[in-house]
Amino acid sequence: MDLNLKGRAAAVAAASAGLGFASALTLAREGCRVAICARNEDRLQAAADRIREETGSEVLALVADMSDAEAPGAFIQAATDRFGGLDIAVANAGGPPSGEFADKTDTEWALALQLNLMSAVRLFRSALPHVTASDQGRLVAITSVSAKHPMESMVLSNATRTGVHGVIKTLSMELAETGTTVNAVCPGVTKTDRLDELAQQAADQKGITVEEAFAERAATVPLGRLGDPMEFGAAVTFLCSRQAGFITGIGLAVDGGFAGSLP
Repeated sequence: MDLNLKGRAAAVAAASAGLGFASALTLAREGCRVAICARNEDRLQAAADRIREETGSEVLALVADMSDAEAPGAFIQAATDRFGGLDIAVANAGGPPSGEFADKTDTEWALALQLNLMSAVRLFRSALPHVTASDQGRLVAITSVSAKHPMESMVLSNATRTGVHGVIKTLSMELAETGTTVNAVCPGVTKTDRLDELAQQAADQKGITVEEAFAERAATVPLGRLGDPMEFGAAVTFLCSRQAGFITGIGLAVDGGFAGSLP
């Protein structure tokens, strides 16, 4: 199937590893030129090198921290300067710390809002004039299944990710007349560095091994296993395709059936 992505320009935030990297790699495999950013330069350059080697696509790598108010705009500007325009912008950032509501301070709330809500707002705002000028404009936010199915001890993620979904739905209506689609993709229990971190926290709290913590996580998934980041990247890439042009304003769960909400 030709997704009409060859030669398209895409910017994927926080893409040195995990879901962001999988999304950038899958887009590049379909022929996109990709700009990626991350905080750690060594990991970023390694990711860029791997995408180039595996796909032959042009890759721009920029060191940037999505919690910095200026970073999303600078990233989009660098991508458009390099590629002469932009068809796809994928908002992504690391998850906030886990923990109970009563334990979270104003500072932690403010940091989570900057990282997970405002980074998406700023990235989309900067990308808006470019993607709306494209004949296949796509805005995608990588969020979390917690926006559909609030998770225990994840209050910061539950709240901030849900806010991104409010932006997604509103923006999808505002941009409908331009043909630009706006969607969220919601990962469930997927084997990433973030899951490694959460599994270690659970193991420490419960006095079990990390392997047992992973097994507990997998047991909550109806399909009975952890997700593969590349499965997630394929979902992001499809939403960027020509064939997905009539899909907008949704939160697509890629979670093995985990979310208990209606679709």
